[in-house]
Amino acid sequence: MFDTIIVGAGSAGCVLASRLSADPDRRVLLLEAGGQPPINSKVPSDWVTLFNTAADWGYYTVAQPGCRGRRIFWPRGKMVGGSGAMNAMIYIRGLPSDFDGWEAMGCPGWGWADVLPDFIATEGNTGRTDPAYHGTSGPLHVEDVAWTHPWERAWIEAGVAAGYPANPDFNGPEQEGFGLFQFTIREGARSGTSRAFLEGALPRPNLTLKTGVHITRVILEGGRAKGVEYLENGVLQRVCADAEVVLCAGSIGSCQTLMLSGVGPADELAAAGVTPVLDIPQVGKNMQDHINIPFSYYTKEEGGIGAWDEAFLTESFAEWEQAKTGPRTSAWVAAGAHVRSRPDVEPDLQFYGAASPHRDYARFLASKSGMTFHCTLQRPESRGEMRLRSANPLDHPDLDPKYFVSDPSGRDIATLVEAIRIQRRVAATEPLAGILGAEMQPSAECRSDAELETYIRGHCTTLYHVAGTLRMGTDAAAPVDPASFAVKGIEGLHVADASLFPKMISGNTNTTTVLIAERAARAIAGSVPATATATATAGTGA
Repeated sequence: MFDTIIVGAGSAGCVLASRLSADPDRRVLLLEAGGQPPINSKVPSDWVTLFNTAADWGYYTVAQPGCRGRRIFWPRGKMVGGSGAMNAMIYIRGLPSDFDGWEAMGCPGWGWADVLPDFIATEGNTGRTDPAYHGTSGPLHVEDVAWTHPWERAWIEAGVAAGYPANPDFNGPEQEGFGLFQFTIREGARSGTSRAFLEGALPRPNLTLKTGVHITRVILEGGRAKGVEYLENGVLQRVCADAEVVLCAGSIGSCQTLMLSGVGPADELAAAGVTPVLDIPQVGKNMQDHINIPFSYYTKEEGGIGAWDEAFLTESFAEWEQAKTGPRTSAWVAAGAHVRSRPDVEPDLQFYGAASPHRDYARFLASKSGMTFHCTLQRPESRGEMRLRSANPLDHPDLDPKYFVSDPSGRDIATLVEAIRIQRRVAATEPLAGILGAEMQPSAECRSDAELETYIRGHCTTLYHVAGTLRMGTDAAAPVDPASFAVKGIEGLHVADASLFPKMISGNTNTTTVLIAERAARAIAGSVPATATATATAGTGA
């Protein structure tokens, strides 16, 4: 028996396990489907090498009509640390209006004035010390990038020369401008929540971490979560919780687990072969993602990742192993920007200037050195959904972000067209213009809006930020309560991860996921009461 069972040892689960097990009288079990992260998770430059490995769930969307029928690859971490063990480690919070918007949507206490002190309290920043915006003693280590390529800095200088502001701190007074991101890297190695929170807590006798287990469902009896069932080496096991079960398996995993347990749209669950227990039609809806379109230029000289060869890989890794210095300490996405697509909006685009001529999630490199410019839509209008493919917990769910087709205004695609035009203007500005050669195909031939739209639909990717599938809110339709983090209508069942986002934020999502976990830990430890309930359907929940 345990008091608390946490499902998923990802970015949120590691925080919950650390915080809740700080009470020596609370027995905590942390369950994770994957194992310990491999060495390339710790090497900042190597995060893309984890895709399509045993440490990756390797999801794909259903065919996207708005993307010329393509199925989009969605990597998600399957290891201790979760997606926070295979992300690019960027530390960014989003805009104040993102959180004020959450509050206006029915999440009291989630406005910017409320969440900023929590961000600061968790942060241990060595490169920014203004107490109005940063903390220096929190467990989540944040620092400036230790190594940059000259082309990255040339891209930043060109952005400023093109008329955009320089920004020394994307988490400071303003987000707009060109500059260098900060990272959750410590002494040259990844420092996500597994390292920052969980490692120090694991010796506690009241905390148990169990890896290699695949959750099949939450055990629901009499309107209460009693524990979970999971597969271990193909054998079905059951473990009970005296107090609560907390889902921290991410926007896909937490939602799928809830559906497999009979909680969600009753008609959809029944069609998939699951007996409905609680009809919450919004479970699996409200899916949002940051859509990214990359395009590349050759460079006139060799350099960057495009010039790496076997000798360089061997030498640079040896330097990292011995001293944690050199190019392998960089995630190669340090040069970034937040800009406005038009004057009447807040920054709605995130840019990267990467010294790498890669395509297709870095699966291949161009034949010559180059740079890739990423354009990411920060405030998408598109909304999607996920559904169970079957009642088999080993089946991946159907993931349908409905990119572009669920945006009747056409704003998403139009904003990305403008993003390419802005990045091209930066590329044509010194000092970057003197470094770059020709733009690579197939984007080079696309000049009109229609041609650029076709290119975007055929080459856009995710930025790995799916969110919102179990949105929190005080309205009757919201699946999760924003104060207690409780699934409405079920006692002892909570959710704490990016699935709770009511609306996408204007920045990488990991930092806000940590915020949610910190707040959930306080709420669960203090037993904050739920403010709303849901209606049960037929079914025993056994």
